[in-house]
Amino acid sequence: MRRRHRRDPVGIGDMLGRATRAFTRAGDSVLTSVRAAWTEATGPGMVDHAYPIRRSRAGVVTVACADSVWAHEMDMRRDEIEARLAEILGDSEAVAGLRFVVADHVIASMAAEVPRRVPPPPPGPEAMERARAATDDIEDPVLREIVTHAAAWSLERDKRP
Repeated sequence: MRRRHRRDPVGIGDMLGRATRAFTRAGDSVLTSVRAAWTEATGPGMVDHAYPIRRSRAGVVTVACADSVWAHEMDMRRDEIEARLAEILGDSEAVAGLRFVVADHVIASMAAEVPRRVPPPPPGPEAMERARAATDDIEDPVLREIVTHAAAWSLERDKRP
């Protein structure tokens, strides 16, 4: 097997795997749960300034902060946030502690992520009626209902600018 040199090309999968391992341990579902509960535990808008990036073997969660002011603010709210996380996660021992560090590069990269799409409103009665008329020939009632809803969503989408 040929030894890979530092300048040899590396696959994107290998690079992403290395980057992911830098922030979390394999199988760390607690960190995933903490990230999911973070907004509720800290309040809306806090993700723009502080975000959990890793969890130690001892259970201490490291939180990247946008600057030292936010790190200090979060440190002052440590007990409150730990209590909220324990309440939300339903396990008082899931997070052994919180550690706040200045890591503005992490926050900046998160801000560059694509925002989640807001689902469109459900189809109106007119679109549902047109879809039902178009799917009357389908004999299977379950399939007919699925196709009717898909057609109604499609008709509603065509009306939007």
